[in-house]
Parts: sequence; structure tokens; C-alpha cells
Amino acid sequence: MDLIGARSLPYMTRRNYRYEFMHLLPWGVLAGLVEGNACAVIVTKTFDAGPWLMTAATATPIGSLLIASVWGMLAAGRPKLRLATMFGSGVALCVATVALIPSSPWGGVLFVTQMGCAQIFMAGVVTVRSSMWKHNYPGDVRGTIAARLQALRMLTGLGTITLVSLLFDHDPGLYRFVYPLVALSGLVAMVLLQRMHVRHERRDLRNVQRISRSTRASDHEMGRRYDLNLLVSPKRVLAELTNVVRNDHRFGRYLGAQMLLGAGVQMVAPALVALLAEHVASYLYTFLLVDLLPNAFLFATIRRWGKFLDTVGVTRMRVFTGACASFGLICGTIAAWLVVKSPEYVHVAIGLLAIRAVFHGIHRGGGTLAWNLGHLHFATRENAEVYMGLHQTLTGMRGLTAPFLGTLLWSLTGWGVWGIAFMMCLGSSVWYYRLWREESPDHRPV
Repeated sequence: MDLIGARSLPYMTRRNYRYEFMHLLPWGVLAGLVEGNACAVIVTKTFDAGPWLMTAATATPIGSLLIASVWGMLAAGRPKLRLATMFGSGVALCVATVALIPSSPWGGVLFVTQMGCAQIFMAGVVTVRSSMWKHNYPGDVRGTIAARLQALRMLTGLGTITLVSLLFDHDPGLYRFVYPLVALSGLVAMVLLQRMHVRHERRDLRNVQRISRSTRASDHEMGRRYDLNLLVSPKRVLAELTNVVRNDHRFGRYLGAQMLLGAGVQMVAPALVALLAEHVASYLYTFLLVDLLPNAFLFATIRRWGKFLDTVGVTRMRVFTGACASFGLICGTIAAWLVVKSPEYVHVAIGLLAIRAVFHGIHRGGGTLAWNLGHLHFATRENAEVYMGLHQTLTGMRGLTAPFLGTLLWSLTGWGVWGIAFMMCLGSSVWYYRLWREESPDHRPV
């Protein structure tokens, strides 16, 4: 019996797919609790954090991607499995130490700091995983495989967050026991990961070493192994990333559209948590609107998005994900307006926020795939890590600014922040549409 659908895939991909599927079962438990929305709810309700600390909890997962350019260049020309194990173990260690945090206002600061460190290592995991997918899964089925694996990770994350919310509704102090158990699950996942292998990696590493010896004088040769001086020098990192955008204008425009869409979505995240913290007391109901409902529809739609991505490519798919995000933000705008202007209609507003959560989840179903695979539409196998690093670095920049801008606009304009975010997402869809129309009719991801 083929419960995970391995037999429907090309023969050479099945072994890695099976082992990665087994790895993601325990890894999803850890990843689900490290994500920013879960951290924001927990620091607000468990540690009584104010709006700015809550915003910091929302921003740290995305902001941690600023270091992804370093991780991307670190991965170039180095064994991927070894790096993935190192990064994953770092996530587990940071999560385990949450058990030592006191339940006080300072505990909230420590919690956000430790989760930020965990998310820095998580950025490394994502960078290396993307490179492994480029090696292990061919382009015509990569979207389908990634959709299945991401759906599994999201499903285990959903189960984890649901169970944790029920436990914390009973006793918020249980975080001292929950987080070490979750960390242990992550370490089990790292053990299971060791059964995978990266196809053609030995040959590629030999080629990289040969190219590196013959082009040692070049500072901007793609596909080489980067030295430590480059990895720790911000000037050199910026030069390397600027070189990518200068030589690939279409990728630069794709990143611009992605920046607009992501910033619009991230601006309203702290505003949503603040709204629910004031009007909804339960952990479970807050998690339902912030995390569980969006992730449920992410899980329900991601496999369809994967097939769509394999068929039409990332730019056309992004047009539709942006439209879904825009409709969800319309619902959020009306809900926030109702709460501010007519508090007696709070139940209607919560219903609209539930609709918003549904469309946000559908958007994230496609957006998760596009975020993990979109840069591969433009990159070659040799420079995939550098493209992913640039993409993640820009994601980190907006992650460090958009949530704080959203909190500021929420304090100044109230429900208006939702309308601004809607216009940004709508604009990104237009930008993606123009990119798609410029591509040849038979263009497909490589």
C-alpha cells in the first residue's frame, strides 16, 4: 500500500521522498511551534507582553532571514546534509532552553530572544532544504513533491498548535514541559534525516573545487565555495547579492513584487493579534483565527497549488495567490472597521475574520510553494543557494520593518492599516501579471 504516493513519482526520486516524508513527521512538530504567529500569541497571553514586544515576536521569524544570504553562501559548495543537521540541531537547542524562562515580564523578552535565535537556525534549514530539492527532484514534479512535504509539515504543526493551545488554556505554565518535548521531536527528525542523500552532490563538489582553483582570482564567480572572509563581511555579501540582481533583471522585478505582497500581509499580523487579544480571551479561539484556520486551508489547497505550479510556472501562480490575499484583506478591513466603529458587532467581525483566515490560508498554500521554489524559476543548480539567500534576505528586511510599521499604523489609523495592506497586495498581483505576460507561452520552471 502506497499511503504517501511515492509510486506516482519518478523512480529516482522515491527513496529521498520517502525518507524526507518520515523526517518531516517529527520536524513539523518543532516547526509549528517556532513560527511567528504562535510565538506572538504565547508571549501576549503567557507573558503579558505589550504591543511592541508582541510585534517583535511576529517579526523575528521573518527578520531572521536577513542572515539567510550568509547561510546561502555557506551552503554553496559544501555538503548539504551536514549543514541541515547542524542548523536543525541549533533550532532544537534554542527551543529546549525555553523551559528555563521565568513567567515574568522579563520572561517575555527572553522568550522572544530565544525564539529569534531558533528562527535564525530555521532560516538555514529552509535555505539548505531548497538546495536539496533542486538536486533531488526534477522541475516537472518538484512543485507536486514540495506541496506534499509542506502539507505534511503543516498538518503536524496544526496538531501541535491545537494540543498546545488546549494545554495552555488549562495551565499556561506548562510551557516548561512542552518546549523540551518539542525540541526532542526535532532531534529525532535530525536522526531520520541522515538516511537521505543529495543526488550528484559528490560530482558537483568536485566541480566546484576545480572551478574554485582555476578562478581563484575572481570574487564573483557563481557556483564556487565561498570563503569565510566573504561570509562574515557585510560589504562582500552585499556585493554578491547586488551582482545577482544586476545580472538577472527579471528576478529583481519578481523580488519587488514579492516584497510588496509580503509586506502587505505582514503589516496586518500584529494588528490582528492585538485585536483578538482585546476581544477574545481563549488561547484556542485566538489560535484558531491566527494560525489554525489559515493552516487548515493551506493544507487543503497546497497540493492543488503544487500541480498548478508545475503546469503554469511561478509568475502566473503568484497572480492568483495575490488575488486571494487581497480578498482576505478586504474582509479584514471591514471586520476591523466594525470593531472600531461598532463594538456591539464584534461577533460579525469575528465571522469576517474567519473568512479572511480562509482566504489567507488559500493564499499561503500557493505562497508557501512559491516562497520555497520561486527563485528556482530563475536560478541554475549551481547558484540556487545564492538566489535563495538573496530572496530570504529581502524577506528578512520586510519582516523586520512591516510588522512594526503595521503596529504604528494601527495605533495611528486603526482599521486603515488593513486598507493600505489591501492596496499593496493588489498592486503586487498586477506586477506579477506583467511578468507572466512577458514570458514565452511554452516557458516552464527548470
